[in-house]
Order: sequence, then structure tokens, then C-alpha cells
Amino acid sequence: MRNHIGALFVLARFTASCSHPSQPRLASRPATYAPPRLVAIPAKPGAAVWHLRAGLNVAALTCRGRGRVPVQSVYGQLLVRHRTLLAAAYSAEQHRQGAQFDRSETRLYNRWSNQRYPEQFCRDAANVARRVVAMDSLTLAANAGNLLGDLR
Repeated sequence: MRNHIGALFVLARFTASCSHPSQPRLASRPATYAPPRLVAIPAKPGAAVWHLRAGLNVAALTCRGRGRVPVQSVYGQLLVRHRTLLAAAYSAEQHRQGAQFDRSETRLYNRWSNQRYPEQFCRDAANVARRVVAMDSLTLAANAGNLLGDLR
């Protein structure tokens, strides 16, 4: 249902912009980062945990260098602290996806890797990762969907 609502919203915005004559817009100030909020968050807690881990994994690998907050060290702490929960989420995703698991993982990682605003993504990822490390695994499992929304 959320996917349909999001798709309808995007379609409505697109058709509304097509019905008006095109005029160049002058930016009075630089564009600011606005994270997309119309995203599909997995309904199952295990899937949300796994998707969150994938996003933070991409952040740990890519958030390096000028203008990017590093995530690697806190991500390592997260892996140790939530080892059992992450193993269970991995197993559940493998079972749920079956033969399509590798293809699904590739799509998931590609989505996380294509960030429009990588500096902001790194700041958000570092913040989310610190929060995850401070939680116990039961709290993480219960809040993974919300944290996933904060990461996007």
C-alpha cells in the first residue's frame, strides 16, 4: 500500500509539473538536502534489520575522505554488539528470498550505493550507527524500521 501511495504522489507531482508552461527557475539560495521520505520500509523486523545493516555497511565502505563523516569504526562495534541479531536477520532473509537472495542483495547494495548527497548520507549513517551501538538487540529489532527511515 505504501508503495502505491508513494508512486501516486510521484506521478501526481510529475503530471502537475507537465501541465504548466516551462519557465526557468532562478535559485535564490542553494538547494538544501532533503532526504526522500517516500520509501518502502520492509514490514518484517528481520528484513528491516538486514536492510539497515546493508545501508550501514555501504556507509562504512564509502564514507571516507574529505567532507564525509567516517562510519567504519562504529560499524565494526555494531557488528560485534549485535552479532546474534544480524545472523538471525541474515538467515531469515536467505530463507525469505530463496534462490533470488544474491540478486536481491545486489539490488539492495546498489540502492544504498547510489546516494545523491553522499556527505549527508555519511552524516546520517554515522548518527544512526552510534544510536544502534547504544541499543540492545531487542530494542534494535523493534526500532529498525524507524532507524532505516532516518538513514534514508
